[in-house]
Amino acid sequence: MEKLFVCKVCGHIEFGSAPEMCPVCMAKSFTENPDAIMPAEKEGKEKHVPVVTTSASCGLIPGECKDVFIKVGSVAHPMQDDHWIQWVDLYINKKFAARSQFAPSSIQAATCVHVKKDTTGEVTVIEHCNKHGNWMAKTTLP
Repeated sequence: MEKLFVCKVCGHIEFGSAPEMCPVCMAKSFTENPDAIMPAEKEGKEKHVPVVTTSASCGLIPGECKDVFIKVGSVAHPMQDDHWIQWVDLYINKKFAARSQFAPSSIQAATCVHVKKDTTGEVTVIEHCNKHGNWMAKTTLP
């Protein structure tokens, strides 16, 4: 199994080895944690495992990018003051690409990332629930 490293400040996860500096919060403090991501079959997966879909064409920037749509769970996750999705990280070929952060307000735990049109490979998405930890899903770019 690949090693997982977690930023002690913001919770960002890196695959394989810890970077010198966190790409999200710029901290220099990572710890190895093989249990950083919940197994996809764990109870509660319906509200936590990200659902990732891709589109080879973009409606916002036509001809320039592909879209990666992410919603948290096949069943909507609560977004309440005491239980919410704090962030969603997107990786392309296991390299960090983007973070969407959420507050427990009047929004849903969903986001879209516009990826350059010539980008290929695997998309990995990790979401963080303040009560139930990190959950992951993968797909391939069209």
